[in-house]
Amino acid sequence: MPETQATAAKVRFDVFEVDFRAGELRKDGKRVKLQEQPFRVLSLLLERAGDAVSREELRHRLWPADTFVDFDHGLNSAVARLREALGDSADSPRFVETVSKRGYRFIGTLIPVEIPVEEDRTASNSAPTAPAEVRPGPKVSKRLWAGVAIGLALAGTSIWGLYRPKPDTQLTRIEVVPLTGLRGYQATPAFSPDGTLVAFRQSDGLRHTGIFAAVVGGDTSIQLTKEATDCCPTWSPDGREIAFNRYANGEISILTVSALGGTERRVYRGPASAGGEGISWSPKGDALAFSESSASDATQGWISVLSLADSSVRKITSPPAGSLDRAPVYSPDGSQLAFIRSTVAGVNNDIYVMAANGGSAKRLTFDDRPIMGPPTWTRDGREIIFSSNRGVATGLWRVSATGSEPRPVAGPVGQAEWPSIPANGNALVYEQGISKTDIWRLDLKEERQRVRPPTHLIWEKGDKMRPDISPDGKKIAFESDRLGFWDIWTCDAEGDNCDQITALHGTAGRARWSPNGRYLAFEFHPHERSEIYMVEVPGGVPHMVPTNVGADNLSPSWSRDGKWIYFASKRGADLFQIWKMPVGGGTPIQMTKHGGMSAVESADGRYLYYCKYEKGGIWRMPLDGGEETEVLSEVGGGGWPNWALSAEGIYFLRLGDVPDGSVQFFDFATGKTRRVWTFNRDPGWGVSLSRDAKSLIYVQYEFAESNLMLVRNFQ
Repeated sequence: MPETQATAAKVRFDVFEVDFRAGELRKDGKRVKLQEQPFRVLSLLLERAGDAVSREELRHRLWPADTFVDFDHGLNSAVARLREALGDSADSPRFVETVSKRGYRFIGTLIPVEIPVEEDRTASNSAPTAPAEVRPGPKVSKRLWAGVAIGLALAGTSIWGLYRPKPDTQLTRIEVVPLTGLRGYQATPAFSPDGTLVAFRQSDGLRHTGIFAAVVGGDTSIQLTKEATDCCPTWSPDGREIAFNRYANGEISILTVSALGGTERRVYRGPASAGGEGISWSPKGDALAFSESSASDATQGWISVLSLADSSVRKITSPPAGSLDRAPVYSPDGSQLAFIRSTVAGVNNDIYVMAANGGSAKRLTFDDRPIMGPPTWTRDGREIIFSSNRGVATGLWRVSATGSEPRPVAGPVGQAEWPSIPANGNALVYEQGISKTDIWRLDLKEERQRVRPPTHLIWEKGDKMRPDISPDGKKIAFESDRLGFWDIWTCDAEGDNCDQITALHGTAGRARWSPNGRYLAFEFHPHERSEIYMVEVPGGVPHMVPTNVGADNLSPSWSRDGKWIYFASKRGADLFQIWKMPVGGGTPIQMTKHGGMSAVESADGRYLYYCKYEKGGIWRMPLDGGEETEVLSEVGGGGWPNWALSAEGIYFLRLGDVPDGSVQFFDFATGKTRRVWTFNRDPGWGVSLSRDAKSLIYVQYEFAESNLMLVRNFQ
C-alpha cells in the first residue's frame, strides 16, 4: 500500500488532518467532533483512497456478521455525518464521492504526516501491555444484569458515582457522548432526579419498543413497557416510578409503572391532545401536569393538573382562543411551571412561565418559531433550556426565568431536541435526530395502474415537503430546509436545475402553481399569524395577499380559471373554514360552514373537494352552493395534504395497512379503493398529481435516525 494512504499514522488533505492512533479528525489544527462510525467510514475510505469501497465491504468492516442493525440507515447516517464534518456535498463532492449503485470513494489528495521520533517513542512506550487470559464465566441473562444495575441505582447506589473519576482527573471541559448503544430510535429522554438513570422512548420495529430506562455511564438498560404508542416519560421525585403517555383508539392515557418494570396503573384517560407530549411530576410527588384539549378542536388546549390523591383534574391555564398550551415542566422547587404556547395549529411557539397553582402567564420568548419537545429547568431554577430553530439550525437555547434575550447552550452538537436536566449532577441529555426526505415520481399507465417502480427525482440535502407539479408538467415546487429556514424551491421535472424561490427567513410552505404556471401561492408565517403570499416565477419578489385580518390564513390553491385563490382561515376558537378571494384583490368569500382545508376544484367545475383539519375525511360541496357530502373517510385530519384529485377518483396515502403505508386510489365510478403502490420506506408529507394524471409525486424518508446524547460537565 502506498505511504500516501492510511499506512501513515497521520494524513492530511486540504485543511484536515486525521490522526489514526488518537481516532481524531482535525480542521486547521482544531478537533472536529466525529462519532465512531463516521470516523471508521473515513478511515476505510482513506485506506483505499482513489478506489471505490462497496457498501458490502463497509458492512463487513463496520458491522460484524452477528450484529443486527438497519445497515442502510446506519451507513447513510454515518456518511451524512462524515460529509457534514468535512463540509462536503454529495452533489459536488470534494472528498467523499458516491459511486452509483456501488458505494463510496475518497477523491481528495492525501499527504502523509511525519511524526517526530520523540512523539512516536512516547506513544510506543505508553502502549498498554496485552491483558492476561480471562476465562469465560457462566452465562447470565442480560435482563437480569439490567435489573440488578437499575435496582442498585434506585436503592441509592449511584452507578455514575461508583465509576466517577477522582477529583484530580475530572474533565475540565464539556464532553458530549452517546448515552446508549441500542439499535433503532431513542427519543423523549428524561433524567431521574439523582442523575443516574435516563428513561426514554425506544423503537426498533421489533420487540424492543416502548419505554426503557438506561444507566448513565454504562451499557445497561431495561424495558419497562412494550406498546409502540408509549411516549414521553417523567420521573417521580423519589425516582421509584415513571409516568408516561399511551395513545390508543383516539384517546390518550397517562399511566405509571415502577422504574424496575411491572404492573402498570392508569391514572387518567381523555381525548387525544394535539399537544399531549410532555408530562411533569410535581416535586412534592402529589400531582402531574399535562396538556388537555377538547375532543372537537385539537388546536385549542390548556395545561391541567391531575391530583394523584383523588384523581381530580384542574385546569390552570386559559390560553387565548386558537392557542394551544402544552409541554409543562415544574421548576425544581415546584413553585413555577414553564410551558409552550402554540398558535397556527402548532407552527408558531414560545416559552411561557407562571405560578404552579395558576394565574397569569409571562411570555419569555418572542420568536414565533417551532419548539421541539418540552423545555427543562436548570438545577438552580434560574434558567429554562429549550429546543428551537431560532438560530436556523435546530439547537438548544437558554433563557432567564424572569426574562432575557435567549442565548445558545454550549456543548450540544447537531440537531438537538427534547432536553432534560436532573435535579442533581452536572449533566444534560437530549435527543439528536438526523433525517433526509426526497421526492419520488410514480408513473401511471392509466388510472389505478402504475407503469414501473417509482423514480428518485429530487435528493439534494435537507428535508422536503408538500410538492406540487406545474400545469405543464415541467416543474416541481416544494418546501425545503436545505439552507436552514423552510423556503420554497423549484426543480425541473427530472429533478435538475433547482432554484430557491423564497428567502424569507421564516417558515414558508404549501406552494401551489397558478393554472398558467406563472405564479406560486404559498403560506408564510412572518409573526404570530400565518398569511397567504404570492410570487412570480422566476425572479419575482414575494408579497402578501391581503385576506382575513387577525386570522390564521394558510393552505392556498387556485381555481381552474386562475381568477380565484382558495385558502383555509381560522380566527380564535373557530374551525378552519375554506374561503376564496379574487386574485387581483377584493373581499374574501366564505365557502364552507362546517370546517375545511386544502380545497381543490373538480375537473368538470361542478364541485369543490376539501379535507377537514379537525375531523379528517375528504368532502365535497357544489361550487354554486349547497350541502356538503363526505366522499372518503380514510384520510385523517393530520393527512390533509396527502391526497390528490383526478377526474376519475382520488389518490391518497394510507398509513398502517402495511408497515410503511401505501398509495391508494378511490374510484368514483365503483366507490371502491385499490392499492397502487406499497412503500418500502416511510412516506413524508404531501402528494401531487400531474394534470394529465400520468405522474404522481410524493415524499419519502431516505434515512432517519434518533439517538440520545449525554452532555457531561454541563453548567
